[in-house]
Amino acid sequence: MITAPAFDATAWITQHTLGGTDLLPEATEAVANFTMMWNLFEGVLCGNHANIREFERIAQELSGGQLSAEETASLDECLAFWSFRYRTPEGFASRFDRLNFRPNDKRNLVEEVLSGTRHELSDKALALMIIAYRLRNNLFHGLKTIKTLNDQVHNLNTASRCLGALLAASHAHLVRSKVFELHRSGGA
Repeated sequence: MITAPAFDATAWITQHTLGGTDLLPEATEAVANFTMMWNLFEGVLCGNHANIREFERIAQELSGGQLSAEETASLDECLAFWSFRYRTPEGFASRFDRLNFRPNDKRNLVEEVLSGTRHELSDKALALMIIAYRLRNNLFHGLKTIKTLNDQVHNLNTASRCLGALLAASHAHLVRSKVFELHRSGGA
């Protein structure tokens, strides 16, 4: 059997790109974590077709179920982070514009959720998915510099946490629930 040697993207970037030596290990880890979490989210919840219509369906399904206190807290923490990141006392910061919303991306809904004028779980979940989607599209399709990646660590970490909370709240077949863990350990 032929095996391929492991590839170290960080080492390659460091050796072969301008500014590559400035790439923070935290940025590499954040990108890797987000990529993995997006892969699971899109494959498990979106049937490999992430789009606004799928996000609306997922948001409606989540709003019909019971979220644990932990899942609710995780989603609220993500909303709080992005509200702080994208809003100023005067309105929305230029960072928000750099999410590069497309016409069908429901920017107004995201603004209303981050502003605190929409409180429904389905609206919050949809806004979180849209923000993560914009980050995904900007990461995978946009031209990035090393500095841009370094500046996205907290943003990508929050998006990964958010995707994990959405996956857990969905009770998808791939995600082990607390009930499963209790049963497996012999607990009540």
